[in-house]
Amino acid sequence: MDAETSELHPKLSDGQRELDLLIMEENITGGLADLAAMVELPSTLDVYETAPSIRQRYERLWAEINKEISITPGESYRIHERIRALNELGFSVGEVDLVASGDGSQLRMRTIVTDREYHRHQLHNLTGLVAEERQAALLLNEIRELKATLTREVNRSVPLSVAAFRWLDERFRPTLSQLERELGPAADEAELYCQVLEHKWFLSERAKRDVGLEVAVKGYVALRREQPALALLRAASAPLPEVEARTEAPPAATPELPVASAGRG
Repeated sequence: MDAETSELHPKLSDGQRELDLLIMEENITGGLADLAAMVELPSTLDVYETAPSIRQRYERLWAEINKEISITPGESYRIHERIRALNELGFSVGEVDLVASGDGSQLRMRTIVTDREYHRHQLHNLTGLVAEERQAALLLNEIRELKATLTREVNRSVPLSVAAFRWLDERFRPTLSQLERELGPAADEAELYCQVLEHKWFLSERAKRDVGLEVAVKGYVALRREQPALALLRAASAPLPEVEARTEAPPAATPELPVASAGRG
């Protein structure tokens, strides 16, 4: 971006955004060509493929953060699915709004970029829990999912702090108590609950409906009993092997990003 010729706009039109992307491709390709003439570039840094690759990644991100999906009352797992997709792209979801529509609820999300300790600090402020950053992100995702569900039920906005209190009282603590009775004390309660959440998400995705926390807990306990050596403390968030639950579950923003029009450099 050339600071002397750049322009600031409250919002870019599709045409302005397309022009910026073309300028970006031209500038990066030209810059890499000049650099390649002076030094040997790494094999992974192709002069003519790098800029189109950046553009494709940007377009994927832009499409994802502007996507709105319709969900029905029995598809609350899709809220978590949506949050996960944004997390994988490097964004944290700061707010979840459910707007009523004719055939369900229209899901709108506002995204924010966060620092490395953001989720840990927010979870601790809301609940008093101490967790690793990855764990805190998963737990906050469920709290936001509950916030969206409560908002839909009462037809008005519910503060995140209220959702966090309900989550602690109705989900986190009762689930850990049940798991302790079934499996014994856990070395890391936050990690144990996160594994249950991962199991719930994969079961729900496979079933194309929210299987519910109770079904996920029973399925997780069955899995642990079938595989007693399953580690509780894992550095990565790899999905758990799937196991069929033995019971049936009951029927269950638009981002405002700062934008700048790039000038030719």
